[in-house]
Amino acid sequence: MRILWLLLAFSALACPQSQEYNPIYRDPGGIFSRQPNAFLVETVRQRKPGRALDVGMGQGRNSIFLAQQGWDVTGFDPADEGVRQARAEAARLGVRVSAEVNTFENFAFGESRWDLIVITYEPTKAIAPKVVRALKLGGAVVVEDRHLDTKRVWPAGTFEDNELITLFPGLRVLRYEDVWARPDWSARGVDERLVRLVAEKPQPKPDGCLWNGKPVAAGDSTCWETSLLRCRTDGWQFTRERCSR
Repeated sequence: MRILWLLLAFSALACPQSQEYNPIYRDPGGIFSRQPNAFLVETVRQRKPGRALDVGMGQGRNSIFLAQQGWDVTGFDPADEGVRQARAEAARLGVRVSAEVNTFENFAFGESRWDLIVITYEPTKAIAPKVVRALKLGGAVVVEDRHLDTKRVWPAGTFEDNELITLFPGLRVLRYEDVWARPDWSARGVDERLVRLVAEKPQPKPDGCLWNGKPVAAGDSTCWETSLLRCRTDGWQFTRERCSR
């Protein structure tokens, strides 16, 4: 039975959208964590809840956590058993999660639709352009996955050094980590090399400047000591003029 389970696991790793995940999800002693991703928990602590998408939701651990924090959550996964369990657990806990059986190719990510997109151990490279388009201004993507160096301890891995950052051009990197740590799920229960990213779709820059917390229109000026500062489109600039008091 152990050999069969390992064969199923390898098959699922080789083909992430395969229904081979279903028997693994049914295994009560499976390797998948039921706790939300710790990096995600830390990331959303200071973010205002909005619309969130959980890519490859599995059994719903991250979706349910976000719903409990007040997020309007949609999750999808190609494995119908994982989605079934996610729906059942959300119902048991009395939280609302929209969960659907779908593939990464066919799911309608949309445009400017999500305040948060979560991708943990899923095909980030394949869907990165869709993710950038799907984020609202000010929205963020949270990613955790394996570095290729993980193959030193286990036959899995995705990213080269700093590769993850390059997948989201135009997004502002808020946090990036490259660490040896215990992943959310592991067949061997050992530390692996993980990469983690939080990147945000920038808001348009506001016009004008700020002075003592108050807005100042472009072209206006103010005094600092005896120097006259003028607000330009790119911020404050010193002038050669002196302030008259």
